[in-house]
Amino acid sequence: MTPDQAESTYRQGLIAAQAGRWAEAQESIAQAIAARPGVAVWWATYGLVLESQGDLPAAVQAFAGALNLDGDLAMAMDGLLAAAETLAAAGHADLAEGIYCRALALAPDTPAALVKASALLLVQGIDPSKLLNRAALLQPERHP
Repeated sequence: MTPDQAESTYRQGLIAAQAGRWAEAQESIAQAIAARPGVAVWWATYGLVLESQGDLPAAVQAFAGALNLDGDLAMAMDGLLAAAETLAAAGHADLAEGIYCRALALAPDTPAALVKASALLLVQGIDPSKLLNRAALLQPERHP
């Protein structure tokens, strides 16, 4: 598949996703990624499609793959953090903690990941002050 064909296949996947045809979207986007694996947004979109189908573990892998390519891709970080929140709410704090750790390993200066991980620690009875202090240092304008 040529780069132009990969782009076209990805766009077909987007159209399928917008129409709620998740299996078709997953297949098209996966084909595009196989042809051009270095496009971070494609990985993040793939994660959203997987998440929409209820495959949270695969979605987490896709979001992390996107962040490996572009650590500043908000779409991927948002997806990764949302997956962790879903798991935490379902009573899987251990899995959520692992995802927060992974998010922070991929993008250590992400205030949202620090705050969400802190909230999880607090629920577990662990002092989250170190993470919260780090978040405050990263965004001092939000903390008087």
